[in-house]
Amino acid sequence: MDIEMGNISVGVDRDLIVKRYMSLDKFESLLTSGKLYFPRFDRFVDQLEGGITGQNYPDISVSLEIFDLAINYRASDPASPEKEQAEKRINEINNETFEGLFGSEKKLNGDTYLKTINSWLYANCWTDLNHECEAMWSLYGITGAGCNHDEYCPRCERTHGTSVCIETTVGSILDNLEFDERYNFSIQKVEYIDHKTTKFGTNELSTKPFYSKAKHFSYENEIRLILWPDRNNISFDYAFGKSTVNDEKKVELKIKNMSLFINKIILSPVPLKTSIEIRKSHNKNYQSALGLQESLSNKKLKAKIESICSAHSVNVQIVDSDLNQVITTDCYTYAEGIR
Repeated sequence: MDIEMGNISVGVDRDLIVKRYMSLDKFESLLTSGKLYFPRFDRFVDQLEGGITGQNYPDISVSLEIFDLAINYRASDPASPEKEQAEKRINEINNETFEGLFGSEKKLNGDTYLKTINSWLYANCWTDLNHECEAMWSLYGITGAGCNHDEYCPRCERTHGTSVCIETTVGSILDNLEFDERYNFSIQKVEYIDHKTTKFGTNELSTKPFYSKAKHFSYENEIRLILWPDRNNISFDYAFGKSTVNDEKKVELKIKNMSLFINKIILSPVPLKTSIEIRKSHNKNYQSALGLQESLSNKKLKAKIESICSAHSVNVQIVDSDLNQVITTDCYTYAEGIR
């Protein structure tokens, strides 16, 4: 159920558990700065982010109507009997509007709006998957996430096994963020769509596109926090260079209490190569998988996280990744698995 609180809109349950995967560097930066980072929409790798679908283009722009007018009416000819009709149509086109993020906008400026609206929004993304996701560890748990490096990029390879997933609730986020009155805030669940066939209702065009994402990313189960300026002097103009320009590349919201903001820290699974080596060595030394679960614990990373948390007076539960599970092969692994 949506709850409206001034310029704060909450469209998900407060008790909903959410997770955010991040590299060790980003985790340390989070604790050091004490702020939650919101990058601008137009800096996202996915170029469909925040865009409308082709089905909705005529709801926002009059470009097609202008083309039709130019082709079918000889308005420039003073002797043309269609001149009066064309002038009436031009007046209608000039006054057509749609509801945008900042209120009513002229469709005449629709193309500019579509090209630049993403520069006015900022987002921070979480997932509500109730289990760990190996793909999320790989995509967001390494320093080079989104860098388009080669598959075995040494820079990214060095960060494997050194990331974390912070787990919390929507309520903990809301209660511990220090909101900036200059910005509106909204938190909603992302809907995954086909941009070729989906059509938003005209009453959804102001915000729904920013909570929609290509269905190719549906594995993320994203919960999205969005900020945008709370002001009415932002203009989008079809004339080149006359639109309002946003120079703010990011927004950061202060976190009041980090120990309450984060409910749990999950350590990344040990890298595959390391896991294979540990399993081989353990089986050779003990001729059994008894105790293997403990051997696969990411102890080195845990010590680093404990040190970082201690330095910032953060006291939260730290647990190993569930991806370190050991398959049941005998009575010993069976007994460990049901504990």
